[in-house]
Amino acid sequence: MVELSAMDYKPRPIDGDFLSRPNDYPVTGTHEGHEVRAEGTQRNDSEGKPYPTKFGIHGTYVAVDWESCIADGQCSDVCPVNVFGWFLRGDGQGGSGNDVKIEQGSEQWNTYRTDKIDPIREADCIFCMACETVCPTVAIKITPK
Repeated sequence: MVELSAMDYKPRPIDGDFLSRPNDYPVTGTHEGHEVRAEGTQRNDSEGKPYPTKFGIHGTYVAVDWESCIADGQCSDVCPVNVFGWFLRGDGQGGSGNDVKIEQGSEQWNTYRTDKIDPIREADCIFCMACETVCPTVAIKITPK
């Protein structure tokens, strides 16, 4: 996890209405079996400044705003069905402290800022809402089917 004070932007919570706003959050692709919305679209942080990345929202029923995610990992820790995995690890594992650490100023920093938690097993979600509740930046939105 990257400390918020070390970030060069201020994450804003995921837009809880993103599914009902397809013009603002169009489906721009798929990744690991889930839809990605607004990838490549410039969005603003909580201070109205442009985010340094444009990864969008990953997932539909288990949605993670990758601009808001700071690699805390608690979402993965509390998930009883192991929905999440770290993107940069690439091995399907999640958990706090298991994210790829990124050195500020490195090429990965310039691209990602932090590792990103990915709802790679979104279909396994039981909608307990634990991940949404524990996320410190409110980067996750659960929408039961």
